[in-house]
Amino acid sequence: MELGVHFRLDDAEAERVLAAAGDDERLRAVIGELEADEEVWARACETDKAWDPIACALAPAGDEDEWPARGVIGGARAFQADADESWVTHLDPREAAEVAAYLSALDDGAFAAAYAEMPEELRNPEFGPEEQQYALAMLAGLRPFFEAARREGQHVVFTVAY
Repeated sequence: MELGVHFRLDDAEAERVLAAAGDDERLRAVIGELEADEEVWARACETDKAWDPIACALAPAGDEDEWPARGVIGGARAFQADADESWVTHLDPREAAEVAAYLSALDDGAFAAAYAEMPEELRNPEFGPEEQQYALAMLAGLRPFFEAARREGQHVVFTVAY
């Protein structure tokens, strides 16, 4: 499993990602350029491997799950063509603000309960107290990240390559 990263992007930066949607090679190149840009990277939030238990706990039904819980990792739309190669999701500023409000109301106890109820088939071999604490630590970084996106009217792009 690869490392997950969320990016807060302004309209021009997000337009580059939107223009590459559906073209995985171009999309990887654009994401690589954003990762290499120190200004963009300074606004990023790494979720490491915790993106998976966070996604599985908050939105076990994936795209079919409730909004805005599914938006934390799964965004509002996916941009990659081959979901076996990578996952790139996008939230526009309005959607990012909705996710920020959801996360501000989601306390650690509510996440722990969702984690404990995660369906067996979605659980990693590491499932248990240590993975839960790890996911909670990364979730703690996502709360101010999404609040900053809301405050600054930014897009959010999540990316992970497999």
